Amino acid sequence: MSAEDSTTGCEATDAHQNVVALVTRVLLETARRRQDDLPGLVETLQDDVVVTTGGTTRRAYGWFAEDTWRLGDRQVHELFLNADRRHRQPSVSAAEDVLVTLLHEACHVWAQANRIRDTSRDGRYHNRRFAEIALVIGLAVEKDAMIGHRTPALLPWAQTDYSDLLSELERGLVLAREPKAAEPVGGTADADDEADKNIDVAGLTGSATSPSKYVFAACRCQDGRRHPITIRVAKGSWRPDVICCAVCEAPFIESLTDRRQNGRL
Repeated sequence: MSAEDSTTGCEATDAHQNVVALVTRVLLETARRRQDDLPGLVETLQDDVVVTTGGTTRRAYGWFAEDTWRLGDRQVHELFLNADRRHRQPSVSAAEDVLVTLLHEACHVWAQANRIRDTSRDGRYHNRRFAEIALVIGLAVEKDAMIGHRTPALLPWAQTDYSDLLSELERGLVLAREPKAAEPVGGTADADDEADKNIDVAGLTGSATSPSKYVFAACRCQDGRRHPITIRVAKGSWRPDVICCAVCEAPFIESLTDRRQNGRL
């Protein structure tokens, strides 16, 4: 079947299918280039993972979710890429941001296939094992007090090794999701209020670039039994080292990275 035969006749839908095919092809090719270091990743992606892209109400660049699709009589996993790229890292191109997300989630794919526990706290905290895999696949890794490790960009050697794939993404990412914000009845939405409505205070998942009128701070409950408690305080009322947690008795510390600055789960 030719590419022309597989089109729907709907320009936007065809563009979406082409983007899904593009990111899947790029992901598989990066896995092939790392097959000596991450054996089995290509086969797992081909046989057990649905790669898809679209919109989401979660402020996340993407995610890996186990056993979320049914293929015949078996369950397969999902690797999702958020098609809304308006809140990407400002220091990297759209193509690199997309590739970083794909590779970040591929690390979770490989860890799951090899029964490596690379996260905790319901997948929010990325541990040392995750960081090791990320470095092998070509991701820069930074420590983060709230999420363990985050992956903001490619390593220099990976930018070189994947340069052809980055160029392919630059040319092919012709469709992005940019929903129009609905106006509330009776007036125009306040930018900060709209941003706050999209934030999951229990577990922040985005890298919102618009300023917020709130400070988010967390305690130090990290003894393996309790998760850190996160509070939201109006910026005008926030005072460092004043509010203390009743459990760990430590002062709440302002999160400078939005608790999930990387947004990749």
